[in-house]
Amino acid sequence: MINPQDHIRYKNVISRKYRFHYQEMDEVMKDFINDVAQQKASIRGPLFYSINYVPFDEVINGEFFIPIREDFIDLLEDQFFHSYFSIENTASITIHNRFEENTQVAYALLLEFLEQNKKEQVTPFFHVISGDETLQYMHIKVGYKQ
Repeated sequence: MINPQDHIRYKNVISRKYRFHYQEMDEVMKDFINDVAQQKASIRGPLFYSINYVPFDEVINGEFFIPIREDFIDLLEDQFFHSYFSIENTASITIHNRFEENTQVAYALLLEFLEQNKKEQVTPFFHVISGDETLQYMHIKVGYKQ
């Protein structure tokens, strides 16, 4: 089911851009989290990431984000710090299993929703990972304008 009135709002977010083969997703995610942990940052929110275009050559341009408690942190050379990270007017859908195949279905449903409701896509797709070690789910969100 699509939530047509969602958002992304976090304070004190560290991010890093990556270019990688889609099969390296877990490795890239771990690399990002490990670097944040080595900086002694206190993670206070979910890991989320954006896919900045739908890849046809299996290589992804993406950006990983994670909220932290600290108002300031010494960044690594290729990291960014966002005091506030906010995207209003997003449509979202939640998937609970088979993430790789269900992500494609979610993209299609969200794009169909935007088209049917005459909304223009203005952000890449964002993936917000939630849950715990026993049950994980993912919110897929896309920003739009009327």
